[in-house]
Amino acid sequence: MDRPPACAGTRARADNSAAAIEKLIAGNVSVLVLADIGKLTETTAERIAKYVSGGGILVRFAGPRLEQGGDALLPADLRTGGRSLGGALTWSTPQLMAVFEQTSPFAGLTVPADVTVSRQVLADPALLTERTQIWARLVDGTPLVTAKRQGKGLIVLFH
Repeated sequence: MDRPPACAGTRARADNSAAAIEKLIAGNVSVLVLADIGKLTETTAERIAKYVSGGGILVRFAGPRLEQGGDALLPADLRTGGRSLGGALTWSTPQLMAVFEQTSPFAGLTVPADVTVSRQVLADPALLTERTQIWARLVDGTPLVTAKRQGKGLIVLFH
């Protein structure tokens, strides 16, 4: 029996992230969102890669786990460690977002003047490729949202 597509707001209810991810993919979700999951297990990464290549969208949000190192399911290679106020790679004040470029899906949106960034997982600038799309940047030019096509799908990272 075919399952109906999962609707907005559907969440996997499982104690294990691998089982939750499998349940979501099996439920035909259009977008799979992972909040600060560091390196995925090989089996889970293979399953997600197949989902993305088949047309799924993977959206990842960086955090302390991901700043310790990522995996192949990222649009850009990351530097280990993050950048934060008072950290090793530091700012003296929170950073503002830059105006969105015309090639960004966010183009035309107004960047609120009161939105600042105090912590960021850095893309390694030496390893950015032409396949990596930069959808949003900070005023200092560092990528804040990156994306890349993989097969028929898309991987997006909010740094």
